[in-house]
Amino acid sequence: MFTDNPMGTSNIGPVAYSAKWSKYGEYLHKMMEAIQIQWDRILIDSRTEPPSGTHVVIKFTMDLHGKITEIVSVDSTSSEQGKQSCLTAITMTAPYGDWSDDMIAVLGTSQDLTFDFYYE
Repeated sequence: MFTDNPMGTSNIGPVAYSAKWSKYGEYLHKMMEAIQIQWDRILIDSRTEPPSGTHVVIKFTMDLHGKITEIVSVDSTSSEQGKQSCLTAITMTAPYGDWSDDMIAVLGTSQDLTFDFYYE
């Protein structure tokens, strides 16, 4: 889905989320697309690449308004720049939009998501 990236960042995706999200692929797709675009911009603007073969895993909590309410954890084998690029891409593109009534009924008022970013 995200394979044409000039800075060698060819993989982003949610690697862990509740099965409850399976019905809301369109919401997740739009969210991931916004993050991917921002991530690419950050890396292009920085004019440097984080080390190839590294990755960053970010776990965060999102509320029913699509706002990031907490960064739960950040695990990284990348450089500080690589880690900060991922965090910024997630936080700068929020909020991701209000959840539908159906989403709230299934997901509640907040959910934890985990995104894994790969530098290739």
